[in-house]
Amino acid sequence: MEKLVRPSWDEYFARIVEDVARRSTCFKRQIGAIVVNQDHEIVATGFNGNVRGAKHCDEVGCIKDEMGLKSGEGQEWCTAVHAEQNALLQAGKQSRGSALYVNAFPCKICARLIVNAGIRKVVISGEYTDKDGLKILEEMGVEVAHVVIGR
Repeated sequence: MEKLVRPSWDEYFARIVEDVARRSTCFKRQIGAIVVNQDHEIVATGFNGNVRGAKHCDEVGCIKDEMGLKSGEGQEWCTAVHAEQNALLQAGKQSRGSALYVNAFPCKICARLIVNAGIRKVVISGEYTDKDGLKILEEMGVEVAHVVIGR
């Protein structure tokens, strides 16, 4: 009998994050995040995009492009909510002790929210220009893991 080759839990959830990211309304970076409890159950998902009810960037353009800002800059001008923020909002207190999977390095703001939400582990399957969020997570004792996924 042939043995099945199954992805690890981290690979499995990282692939799901890629699908969640496809719902993003940002045409610059499609970011997805999921919160997974200790029983390997998905508690919440989130993707980056404008606040509820606002027109999407493909309709009105990108304010950061108009201002000449690079990736990782001008977060205070961007009208979008980050994928991690949306996932944490949906998860609420269920995020305590859970893992968060995301396809980019969390920014400084998201890293602080991740710590305060009680996330124990962050699994990253992508990169981001700003690495300061990683420092915050590591300094606060949140386990950070990187996973490479192939299709």
